[in-house]
Amino acid sequence: MVSKRLEQVRAIQPESEVTLRNIDEMFGDDGAPLTIIFLCLPFLFPMPIPGISTAFGFAIILLAIRIISPRPVPLPRFADKVKLSGKTVSAIAEKSHSFVIRIEKFIRPRAAFLSTGAAKVLAGIGMIFAAVALALPIPPVIPLTNTLPALAITFFSLGLLMRDGVMIVLGHVMHVVSWGYFVSVAGVAFSFALKLVDYLKTL
Repeated sequence: MVSKRLEQVRAIQPESEVTLRNIDEMFGDDGAPLTIIFLCLPFLFPMPIPGISTAFGFAIILLAIRIISPRPVPLPRFADKVKLSGKTVSAIAEKSHSFVIRIEKFIRPRAAFLSTGAAKVLAGIGMIFAAVALALPIPPVIPLTNTLPALAITFFSLGLLMRDGVMIVLGHVMHVVSWGYFVSVAGVAFSFALKLVDYLKTL
């Protein structure tokens, strides 16, 4: 289970430096989906780690491609450049541990056909587009712009990892909600910009 794997991460020494490749190797055979879940956790909790959404978003895209590729895809050199302190990695695992334990109670193998074949590829594509949303350099003052896509990616990863079709469906739903929210925010911002321009013209 995911919570058991997180125990390994919590044991990392605070003074050490951890790369994306280190985390992926630590999780073993289930490295890609577990690493993706771990990279999403900072956006599900109030963790002050500025400037990571773009880097983590790109990393998740690479890992999602590994999941849906019919052939083994090695991590690129980029995986050695994404670095976190051992203290930060341990803090992410510590703060999210109770959440992961709670959500595990609702996950079990069901509708497994949604985690294989074409359905698996579709889930992977959804994960990639949600990761693109996560990677967008949107100011943190706008709420939920990281949380919503991170939730979608987490649901997709949990569903693929545990062969839980219900979680994959939730991932698709949250993915649509995420982009709907982004479009709404963009529409409001555009409308505000037009009104500001009209106001400035009257001065």
